[in-house]
Amino acid sequence: MHGINLLLWALDSLATAQPHLPPLRALRAQFNKFVYLDETAEVVLTQQGQGSVALNISVGGAPRSKVSLEFGCAIEGGSGWSTSSLNRTFPSMTPLDLNFEEMSGRFGRLSFQMTPDNALVLFPAVTMWLGLRRIAALVASSCLVGMVCPGLHSIYGGLSINICADTDPEDSLAFRVIRTDSLFRSVDQEIVGGGITGTLRSFARKPPVEQPTMESLTGVVAPGEFVGSVALIIGGSRGLGELTAKIIAAGGGRILLTWKSGRDDAERVAKEIRAVGGVCETFAYDARKPAAEQLEPLAEGVTHAYYYATPTIYKPQSEVFVADRLKDFMALYVDGFWQLSQALRARQPRLSIFYPSSVFVAARPKGMTEYAIAKAAGEVLCADMDVSLAPMHVTASRLPRLPTDQTASVTSVTTSDPLETLLPIIREVQSWPR
Repeated sequence: MHGINLLLWALDSLATAQPHLPPLRALRAQFNKFVYLDETAEVVLTQQGQGSVALNISVGGAPRSKVSLEFGCAIEGGSGWSTSSLNRTFPSMTPLDLNFEEMSGRFGRLSFQMTPDNALVLFPAVTMWLGLRRIAALVASSCLVGMVCPGLHSIYGGLSINICADTDPEDSLAFRVIRTDSLFRSVDQEIVGGGITGTLRSFARKPPVEQPTMESLTGVVAPGEFVGSVALIIGGSRGLGELTAKIIAAGGGRILLTWKSGRDDAERVAKEIRAVGGVCETFAYDARKPAAEQLEPLAEGVTHAYYYATPTIYKPQSEVFVADRLKDFMALYVDGFWQLSQALRARQPRLSIFYPSSVFVAARPKGMTEYAIAKAAGEVLCADMDVSLAPMHVTASRLPRLPTDQTASVTSVTTSDPLETLLPIIREVQSWPR
């Protein structure tokens, strides 16, 4: 969820519960952890004094955002910097894709997009309290971060604003970048407009991880190394699944590539494989749904399968163990894998299938207990399947931390080379049946 959406929801909840709030003088908000679309958030009034209020937004007891309010008269004057000559920037449907160096010194004006009707429908109580233009300015700050600067790869960290006289006739938010830090990839901006003035902090995420191209695999994989194989890549639209598909295709194997939500990415991978003469088909597959029904349209038998289905791995939580999260991971990493292998085995008993486990089973970062339990259970299942279901062969490997969208962070972290890690595993999987 957008941090500003959570902030306005929290303020609207407060204004609904306490309809006679005094005028707001200042607001501070910190968006410390993500709130995801499928989660239920709770806002709690944690402190209330004569001139201030503190709110916490949490999910399952785990804090995600903090808001502090100071009541009193609006400050006199504006930001202290001239905004009259700034050019108007109209947000487009496509966010700007800037490199970090391009963000330093940026400035301009961003048109308000929030209409009176939308504000009153979505946030009626806080709109009546603070006024439409201040709500529109807060919403514009989210558009500024996500669409203009940092733009495409951004995280909204928080803001600190004062309420001021609304003397600017422009229906826009003026902004200027006042500080950048390449170590933490932070971008601080000053904003003014619609009766608010202050600063916001955002972070420029590193762009999504790009896997090696088909051309770069020339000479790494022998052209006929995997000829005759039909490889099903579950979750092959990005990341390790994408790389696996390219490696096998570079060796002459036929690729059946699945996607759950990344259809465009899947088609991009398939187009790249086809461009060098490879064969790749794509289709939708949900590992939480019955496998046999989804595989029924396949015309040819699969000889090898790779199971890269995965949800969002890390979410903050207050408890060491959450049963519902384990249930979700088990449905994907154990039951989903079992259902797929059984459906494929019914079509082709001489099947070689790969199960990617993780070094996090043994060395668990905080908050990954359920993930590690489910992956460990998957390893046990793989071992028993390999012994009991011959001639089907199951390979399970604990992969190190590899550069993917799931492991990306603002700061640099140590990762292993994905090609060097996966290539020997793929060769082992493809060597079966013997």
